[in-house]
Amino acid sequence: MGKPQPQAGKLATAVEGDVLRAAALLPSITRLQALAGDFCGAVTENPSLPEQRQILRRVHSLLNLSVWLDGPDITLKPGSPRVTAAHVNGAVDYCLRAYRPLTLLAPKLAFVDLLLDFFQTALGGDGHAIVAAAGRLRTAADALQAGETPAETGADAAFKAGTMPRYRLSDFRARDWEAAEYVLLPIRGLRSPALAELQQAPSADAPLSASVAALSAEQAAHLATPSILHSSHEDGPKLAALTQSDVLRLKISAPGVRVLPQVFYEPARSPMLELAPALRGDTAAEAQLRVRVVDAATRQPVMGARLVAFTDFAARLGAEGFSDAAGEIQLALAEDQKIEVLVVYGPAGYWGLYRSAMKLEEGARLPLQAVDLGIPDHLQLLYGANSPSAGEGVTVGVIDTGIDASHPHLALAGGAAFVVAESDAGGPGPAAVEGGHGTHVAGILAGRGAAPGGRRGIAPGIKLMSYRVFPNAGGGASNYDIIRAIDRGVADGCDLLNLSFGGEVRDEAVREAIKDAFDKGTLCLAASGNDRRGSVSYPARWPEALAVAAVGRLGSFPAGSSEELDAQAPFSPLDASLFAAGFSNIGNEIDLAGPGVGIVSTVPGGGYGVMSGTSMACPAAAGAAAALLARHPEVLAMPRDSRRAIEMLRLLNTAARSMGFAREYEGLGLLP
Repeated sequence: MGKPQPQAGKLATAVEGDVLRAAALLPSITRLQALAGDFCGAVTENPSLPEQRQILRRVHSLLNLSVWLDGPDITLKPGSPRVTAAHVNGAVDYCLRAYRPLTLLAPKLAFVDLLLDFFQTALGGDGHAIVAAAGRLRTAADALQAGETPAETGADAAFKAGTMPRYRLSDFRARDWEAAEYVLLPIRGLRSPALAELQQAPSADAPLSASVAALSAEQAAHLATPSILHSSHEDGPKLAALTQSDVLRLKISAPGVRVLPQVFYEPARSPMLELAPALRGDTAAEAQLRVRVVDAATRQPVMGARLVAFTDFAARLGAEGFSDAAGEIQLALAEDQKIEVLVVYGPAGYWGLYRSAMKLEEGARLPLQAVDLGIPDHLQLLYGANSPSAGEGVTVGVIDTGIDASHPHLALAGGAAFVVAESDAGGPGPAAVEGGHGTHVAGILAGRGAAPGGRRGIAPGIKLMSYRVFPNAGGGASNYDIIRAIDRGVADGCDLLNLSFGGEVRDEAVREAIKDAFDKGTLCLAASGNDRRGSVSYPARWPEALAVAAVGRLGSFPAGSSEELDAQAPFSPLDASLFAAGFSNIGNEIDLAGPGVGIVSTVPGGGYGVMSGTSMACPAAAGAAAALLARHPEVLAMPRDSRRAIEMLRLLNTAARSMGFAREYEGLGLLP
């Protein structure tokens, strides 16, 4: 397997008793330990915490792998190609020749992951699978070495070709011998002496060896012990890197501790329509048709609009692009192309556009309507008459992408960042990537603007807190960060916590935090999710949270806007203009509903924008709840325990009014 892609037909067939001899794999073991040393040394070259965590994860994995290989012989599957230790060693050598010139961290991480995958396959003993994995290694190695381009350029080419996928923390898949991240909690609650007895997080100043190449397998195994990556409190939740063996050992040594998987959540904004995955990306190189996006009133170009044109909507085929400074979009479509569905998603300050059964001509102008703050949306129609002091005396925490405290129509009382991958740096402001979501949620809750230049939220008088859990670098929020944010919100005296995010994975960690908050007199409201009538997402699905679905109203958004796509049956028998949002998840777990289609609210930078989703319905319900609770100071004055939470819940449930939908669409209905 010297070029590591043997042809199955050129290898002998394995028979019963054939093995990959562990002793003969010593060259590979030595190279894995040397590679771990190289990565360990790279920590000082990449000082950011996210990079260091990814580097140290690979060090841990490489060392654990070397221990696994230096163990029993690997039994080969009879009837499959008879791969030998020489083939494996040759594949590693071929791979490392391509690796050594790399200087950028990203291609190094991706390449090492391919190597780890290769060995995961080798440990299985299936010759066919080993040959295929070796082929993938060779493809990646050859892509890096092709031509006379520098290593960095070659790596970029390999990324674009799809041979070396970019690494994302939330995509991590643990192998048997590899450390994954887990959340450690007590059997009940969030605090316990059992957690205090565990190893504490290592000091950030702890020295790291520049190389571990000379370590024996026994020393490597000792170094690759379980580690506590972060601890919220001495006796509180912890984030740990554990192998599967570590998890089993912890069950014996610390039976009072639960080991739960790390889970990631996404904001519950309504998803945009997309092309089939194979067609996504920049199509400008093949462009044949140019169109222009303009302001409907001024005819001036609109920059940053996203257009998706479907020639076959069912198969999600077509073309897409973003408008440039001249409002132009270049599309890989023929002139006079028949379009089944065309959608334009406007930038902040604009409504979207929806057309169907049309022809798209060269130079066509697609008009977007600017947001007119003088025209009420569904939220304003319901709650626009609320007092500027509504919600006074109530504290509401927004656990989200962060809130822009500099917005002239928002008054942020405080908060913090809870992103352990970024050392909790950056504060409660909007995340650098896709950070506008939390500011929009905040405006729905507590905007303090007034027409014609602004909008008032439902409960402007609340004390507004921001707990950012979504990373500045983009991506999902981890359950570990979310439970820390909930814990902080309770400690800060929040009466309500708004959770406008969701996921499909059953996650006991966040549930435990929500239960703990309830027991301390704080209610959590959670978005039901936007999987187009799918099952209610977590954490809204947990009975301890209030799950909020979305509804919409015809006439509360412009005709021909993209929001028309969300207007789907059922319509209310009590008011024919009301509909259950087509994107909203439904089920018997739904407790309340709120307006969530075409909602105008604050966005970072001082402006206003339109968003849809159960993310918008959730703060609408939370704002109405805050306004209601403010009128009952006797409930707010109760001791902060579960009885207080139950009385708050009783007030909300009693006040909710049905809109005529079935239970799975609205729960108890809409709060006044």
